[in-house]
Amino acid sequence: MSHYLSGILKIIVIEGFMALLVIDRLTGERWEREKHLAYTALTTLMVFGWTNWGTGRGTSPWWILAAIGVVWLCWWMVRAALGREPSARAKQFAATMTSLGRPVKAPGIAVASIAAGLVAFGFCWLGVNNGSINWVHQHEQYHFYLGAKYQKEVGWFDLYTATIMADRETINAMAGVSKTRDNHTFEEIPVEKALEQAPRIRARFTDSRWEDFKADWVTMAKAWPWMNWQTVMNDHGNSNSPAWSIIAGPIASLVPLSAQNQSLLGCLDLLLMLALFIVVYETFGFRFAGVALFMWACVPVAFDYLSGSFLRWDWLFALGLAVCFLHKNRWGTAGALFGYAVATKLFPIFFGLALLVRVGFEYLKDKQLKKEWIAFGRNAVIVGAICVAHATIAFGTSAWTEYAERIQVAQTEKFYSNQHSLKTVFLQLVGPGEGGLSSGIFPPTIKQSLAEVDIKDYTFGFLLARLAFTAVVIVLLRRATFVQAFTLGPLLVFAWLTVNMYYWNMLALLALGLAMRDGVRWLMMLLTFFAAYITYYTYQHLNRGFAEGYLIALIMTGLTVVIAFFEWRSWKTPTVT
Repeated sequence: MSHYLSGILKIIVIEGFMALLVIDRLTGERWEREKHLAYTALTTLMVFGWTNWGTGRGTSPWWILAAIGVVWLCWWMVRAALGREPSARAKQFAATMTSLGRPVKAPGIAVASIAAGLVAFGFCWLGVNNGSINWVHQHEQYHFYLGAKYQKEVGWFDLYTATIMADRETINAMAGVSKTRDNHTFEEIPVEKALEQAPRIRARFTDSRWEDFKADWVTMAKAWPWMNWQTVMNDHGNSNSPAWSIIAGPIASLVPLSAQNQSLLGCLDLLLMLALFIVVYETFGFRFAGVALFMWACVPVAFDYLSGSFLRWDWLFALGLAVCFLHKNRWGTAGALFGYAVATKLFPIFFGLALLVRVGFEYLKDKQLKKEWIAFGRNAVIVGAICVAHATIAFGTSAWTEYAERIQVAQTEKFYSNQHSLKTVFLQLVGPGEGGLSSGIFPPTIKQSLAEVDIKDYTFGFLLARLAFTAVVIVLLRRATFVQAFTLGPLLVFAWLTVNMYYWNMLALLALGLAMRDGVRWLMMLLTFFAAYITYYTYQHLNRGFAEGYLIALIMTGLTVVIAFFEWRSWKTPTVT
């Protein structure tokens, strides 16, 4: 399907969902069954659109349609084990699950969840083996399969050069590649200059590991002969932490390279998201789960960049479950999940900081340090420390030094047109030349993209802007519940970091938190986020310019400020706890 038609269809679906949100608010508790069906239908349609309308990654549309039935079956199994299905068959299933779990002292829901996972995985396995599913993002799996399997040897900066070295010793599939990316600086350099590091890189491998690496490269190059390796060698490499590799590395080592195995690995994230949103549904109900899933599928570019990759949503899975356990008042479990998310990606720490601010407000009011807060912090530290220690033992302390350097390079990188960052808005407003607010939401030039505009020239002013925006977010936190506060984390990420555009499906958690809040202002904030993406799709699919990311960032900035102003004016209302 063409980008133009796809964008128009997504705009129509988003408009329908916005209308549903308004109708839902106006009708209160009436017509719950009809609204349940509407949320289900529109969210399913948006997820289908997320897959590029069933054409994504060469997968059969029939398999995708069949997957809907499998999702419903897995969902029924979980609900039955929880006792939320009234039928006799469901009660019998729940009793069976409890009986199976009794010898190992496992609750019935745990056994049912494992069974549902096996059903989903088995469905993916059958699809892979009969050719119905080809869920592989080759570009991504090159980086993250090899990056995880050979983390100790290639780190964050040497994968490209090591691959070129292996290629010259074997298949010579990259004979036409003349340049590669130096991920220390993100500058393109000639291949021959990169190969000056060959002795140092080869020394990081043992002889057997080098032979394994070459064999994997040959298998990969032969499996994907049509790949544009020049483009791959100019990407930005592995961005995950050493803690991610302690999970992904063993999986990559256990699963040999093959077309079927890579498709199975590409399904892992889908299974994680399936499990996450089933839990979200069971925790918050169809209304809030529908909002979260719709926003998750609504965010542009996430499918094109991440679907068919390898374990790239582990952090979102952990954060989403943490939200659910916070809602259930199981702070210790939520803290453990949060600790893993921070260890594997770092930027989720801002979710914890948002929660900490809200806890601070509560402490100032009651002067009591509650045991659940301590449990959250304790478990977060313990799990994070275990992940760090494990990764340090596996890869050495230098792995963390390299990772810190990799993060810093990403923060100083110039510009991506579809990133959402306060930095983009700040530079557009204070940078030299025309193109500020007077140029509208689609300025002809994005100043951040200009060679002569450098954020380092505005260090102090940008710090003040970040602090001011943080103060605005704190206003939103003051009367939030703890769950709602945690989900405001993306706004702090927006202010203090520049993360890759495909991570912004974390807005699903922000949308969940906004949907839970009472008051017209929060509904308007939620609707404006959806309206922003309508504008994004309109601009991206019609004009193909470079202002789409600035548009979202400008709306996020202005919207947060406006809502915080009205929230500040109404602070006389008692605080929610």
